[in-house]
Amino acid sequence: MAQTLLGEIASTGAAQPAQRATPDPRRWWALSATSFGLFMALLDVTIVNVALPTIGNDLQASFADLQWVINAYTLVLAVLLVTAGRLGDIFGRKRLFMVGLGLFSLGSLGCALAGSITIPGVSHINVLIGARAFQGIGGSIMLPLALAIIAATFQGRERGIAIGIYGGVTGLATAIGPVIGGVLVEKVNWQSIFFLNVPVGIAGIALTAWAVRESRDASTPRTVDIFGLVTLTISLFCLVLALIQGNDSDKGWTSPYILTLFGVAAAALIVFVIGELLLKYPMVDPRLFKNPSFTGSAIVGFALSGGLFSLFFFLALYLQNYLGFSALDAGLRVLPLSALVLVSAPLASALADKVGAKAIMTVGMIIATVGVLLMTRIAPSDTQTDWLVLLPAFILGGIAAGMVSPQISTVAVNTVHRDRAGMASGISGICRQLGTAFGIALLGAILTNQYNTTVHDKISQLTIPGAPAQQQSAILNGIITSLQQAGTFVGSTGLKHPTGQAAQFAQNPLFPQVQAIVQESFIDATITIFRIAAVLLAVGAVAALVLVRRKDMHHSGHDAPPAMEV
Repeated sequence: MAQTLLGEIASTGAAQPAQRATPDPRRWWALSATSFGLFMALLDVTIVNVALPTIGNDLQASFADLQWVINAYTLVLAVLLVTAGRLGDIFGRKRLFMVGLGLFSLGSLGCALAGSITIPGVSHINVLIGARAFQGIGGSIMLPLALAIIAATFQGRERGIAIGIYGGVTGLATAIGPVIGGVLVEKVNWQSIFFLNVPVGIAGIALTAWAVRESRDASTPRTVDIFGLVTLTISLFCLVLALIQGNDSDKGWTSPYILTLFGVAAAALIVFVIGELLLKYPMVDPRLFKNPSFTGSAIVGFALSGGLFSLFFFLALYLQNYLGFSALDAGLRVLPLSALVLVSAPLASALADKVGAKAIMTVGMIIATVGVLLMTRIAPSDTQTDWLVLLPAFILGGIAAGMVSPQISTVAVNTVHRDRAGMASGISGICRQLGTAFGIALLGAILTNQYNTTVHDKISQLTIPGAPAQQQSAILNGIITSLQQAGTFVGSTGLKHPTGQAAQFAQNPLFPQVQAIVQESFIDATITIFRIAAVLLAVGAVAALVLVRRKDMHHSGHDAPPAMEV
C-alpha cells in the first residue's frame, strides 16, 4: 500500500537554484537527514501490511477498516504531494521538511497509542485510521522535498552519487520492511512498528536543523491551488468510500447513499478538470495528457500500483490468517517480491538506454501480468507448504516492478519541457498512489461481494437432520449473518483456525461443512481478484506498447531534471 505498498512516489523535481561555488561541508550529513525521512515513510508502508492481521484481531477491525488503514495514508499522500512540494519551494524546503518529519512522528505516536486512546463515540480502529491520515500529511511533505533538498545541496558528479544513494535507501526500505515488521510484530507488538518512528523522527529533525541549508525556488509561483486540492480530495475520498462501503449489508451498491457518493465523486472530478484548465497555476494541468507518452506512463503507473502493489494487502491476509503464518514468516515469504526490485531496477535502467523505455515498460508489464496470473494457482488447503505455489509469482513480480518503476517517471519527465518537469513528476506520483488506493478498494469490494454471495448461497443449501424447516432456516440464517458481520477478514479465516466463539461452534455437527464452504469461498474470491489484477496489468502493458513513443521525448534522461522513483 502499497504498495504497497511498496508505496511508490515520484518527487516534484522542482527547479533548482544556481549552484554554489563552494560545496556545503555538511552536505553528506544533509543526505543522511533526508534519508531518515524517506526511510521512515517507506518503511512504514511495508511494515503496516504485515501487521494488518494482528491489528485487526487486536482492535476488532472489519475488513473495510483494514482497507482504510492503508488507504487513509495513501489518499492523503496522493492529494497533498504536489501542493507540499510547492509550499517547500515557497517557504523553504528545510523548514517544511522538518515540519513533515514532526507531523509524521506525531502521527506515528497516535497510531501506536490508538488502542489506548479513548474518544467517546470513536472506536480504536478509527483512531488508528485518523492517525494514519495524519502520517500521510507528514509523508506528503517529506517525500517531494527530500530530493529537492539533495538537488539544491549537491553539485555536478556528487549530485548523481547522492541521488543514487537516495535511490538505494528507497529500495532498502521496501525490501526489508516486511521482515522488520514481522520481527517487531512477533517479538514485541504491532504498536512497536509505529513507536520506532518517534525517536527516528526526532533524530531526523535535529540532524536536519544542523546539517541542511535552507533553499527556496524564487521562480516558482507564490500561489497554492486550493481549488484543485479540495475538489480532488472530495472526488477521491467519495470514490474510495463508495467502493469500500458498497458491500455493507445496510447500504448496498444500488442504495441512494452509495449512488450519491459515486455521483459526487464524478461531479467533483469534472469540476476539478475544468477548474485546472482555467487556472493560471494549476496543481495538475490536464493539458499534459495530450502527450500520448505522458498519458501512457500515467496509465502504466496506475496499473502497476493497482494490479501489483495493492495485492500486498491481500497477500498479507492470505499468508497469515488463512495459511497461519506468523508476521515474521509472512514477511520472509514476500521478500522476493520486494527484494528483487533492488536487482532488476538498475539493470533495467541501464538496458533502457539501449533499447528504450517503451520496450522495458512493455516487457515488464507483461512479466507482471504473468506473475499475477500464476497467483491464481492457490487452492483450499491445510498445509503451509502451499505458499510455495506463490514463489514463482513473487519472483516475476519483483523483477517486473524493478523493470517498470524507474521508467515511469523517466518517461513522464522527459515528455514535457523542463519547466513542467516538477508537475509531471508529481502527477506520476499521484497516479501511483491512486492506483494503490483504487486497487485495494476495488479488489476488496469484489472479494467481499463474491465471498458473501457464495457463502450465503452454499450455506442456505445445507440441511440439518431432524430440525423443522423453520428452525433450520433460522439457524442457517444466523450462521450467515454472523459470518457477514465478522467480514471476509474474520469470517473466512476464523473458522480455519477456530478460537473463541468459533472454537465453540467447532463442536457443532455443521462445522465441517461450514468450514469447507468458508475456505472455498475465500479462495475462490481471492483467485477472482488476482485475475482482475492481471487484467489491469495487461491494460498497462497495452498502454506502454501503444502510447509511449520515442519522438515524444523533449530531452534525454541525461539532461532531464532530477526525478526519483521511490
